[in-house]
Amino acid sequence: MEKKSLKLSEFFQLEAELNGVRNPKTGEVSFSGLLSQKMPLKTKYWLSDLAKKVSEQTDACNKLRDEMIKKYGKEEDGQVSIPVQIEEDGKKIINPNFNLFQEEYNALLSEEREIEYKELNIEDLGSIETEEVYQIVFSLIKT
Repeated sequence: MEKKSLKLSEFFQLEAELNGVRNPKTGEVSFSGLLSQKMPLKTKYWLSDLAKKVSEQTDACNKLRDEMIKKYGKEEDGQVSIPVQIEEDGKKIINPNFNLFQEEYNALLSEEREIEYKELNIEDLGSIETEEVYQIVFSLIKT
């Protein structure tokens, strides 16, 4: 097994690279994940294992983000949100709570975590034909 440190922001990118990205409103695929490509079953197994470990980190980060939204936001009609702008003395200004949220969330995304994964060789992915670029996955390949 290999180990690598990634920033939490890179975990989100890796999750997208592995699972793909869909438009939440239309369901249209905007980025095909590596796991949707045709590949040997053994390779797909280890990449699926990696995706599971990655989602543990992104899920934990999303929970913290939701807590921050509750901390800095306002509840309106049962929904908590942080408006980017607020009105003060008849003028629209940047919401100071939005800035505080952004600073705290960006600091969180800069944190590093270690991930353990099955070593990937170029041969493991050599049969895959794709037009996508998987930057973080490429950084995990041992050449």
